[in-house]
Amino acid sequence: MQARLTTKPTQQVISAIQGLDLESVKLRVMDPELGEGWTREYADSIEVAYKNYLTMLVKYQDHAEDILLSEDVDEFWHTHILQTMKYMDDCQCTFGNYLHHNPHVGERTSEVLEKRTVLAEKTRRLYQQEFGNGDAAAWAGAAWSSAAIKAEGPAWSSAAIKVGNVAWSSAAIRAQNAAWSSAAFKAENAAWSSAAIKAQNAAWSSAAVKADTAAWSSAAIRGATASHFECAAV
Repeated sequence: MQARLTTKPTQQVISAIQGLDLESVKLRVMDPELGEGWTREYADSIEVAYKNYLTMLVKYQDHAEDILLSEDVDEFWHTHILQTMKYMDDCQCTFGNYLHHNPHVGERTSEVLEKRTVLAEKTRRLYQQEFGNGDAAAWAGAAWSSAAIKAEGPAWSSAAIKVGNVAWSSAAIRAQNAAWSSAAFKAENAAWSSAAIKAQNAAWSSAAVKADTAAWSSAAIRGATASHFECAAV
């Protein structure tokens, strides 16, 4: 059976796509040091192209993995994905599913180039069917990546997660014998890592992180009970 990105009504999803608040994504790509240094005007135009690309994936779900996107739309998508909690929430609220990014990996052989040429033409025809001769910014100068649609439903990691057999890592964890690391922790002798960490000599990582070399990003931790999504009505 053909994998589907979403089972929601098409117009409802398109309205949600158009209503996405992507200001934080634009601020990042406009940053001359941390992003691409784009102007506000150009970032706004790529936001439109990105939303049009997402719209194409929904309107042509049978062809979603074949539709190419331009390099700058791909960069905008990367920046959206890097804001991991926002991206997950946006996907859940918009599609009811997680939209995966599938970069090309491996040698660019003649067969790969030939297939890409065919997909570029297919993409051009689909965009022309939808937008006429406009919106070339969404796909012209195609990037070496595409969408990946999983049949099993939402996957919060690189492997699909089935509701009845949740895997928090690469191996399934049974509730009656949960292992928080490679060995089960007894409550009376808990170890926060593979070696006990003494409170008076805690290390934030295996090496001290100097402030001047720290990246301008960090981890964001959700509450231990589930993430819940507050989707705006569309």
